Amino acid sequence: MSALPQEPRNDLFELTGEAGTEPAFELEPLHPADDSDSARQNELFLPDTDPEHPENTPQIEFDGMAPPVFTVALHDGREVRFQHAHSLLESLESQDVEVHFQCREGYCGSCRAQLLEGDVHYTEEPMAWLNDGEILPCCCIPKSHLKIKL
Repeated sequence: MSALPQEPRNDLFELTGEAGTEPAFELEPLHPADDSDSARQNELFLPDTDPEHPENTPQIEFDGMAPPVFTVALHDGREVRFQHAHSLLESLESQDVEVHFQCREGYCGSCRAQLLEGDVHYTEEPMAWLNDGEILPCCCIPKSHLKIKL
């Protein structure tokens, strides 16, 4: 049994106007979209608070353990600090350091930076290829004071 060719759907638009030498017609939707359905959201949702300046919350302090505040020195001489952010990229952005990025999850590698000094921990294993001495700020946090080249 062979399948019959399907006719194109013509129930979405209606051709109106008069036929002539010049195109004088328009396609009009048969079922106009409701404005509430056609509205698109084009907003960027950012956190309500600055991750490097969180609200004061009680934290457990351990004897002999230094608070997790790390200095991040940039190759151009600027210095920022990492303390409460979820990633090094988030911390750098909140302190007005421009870092190129795309995915924020370690897939693309566009935020790649050179680690000149220090050590990092990856909160998510990066999928992008990394050469020796490179880090992805989008998915790592410092384990010590850092010096990086963006």
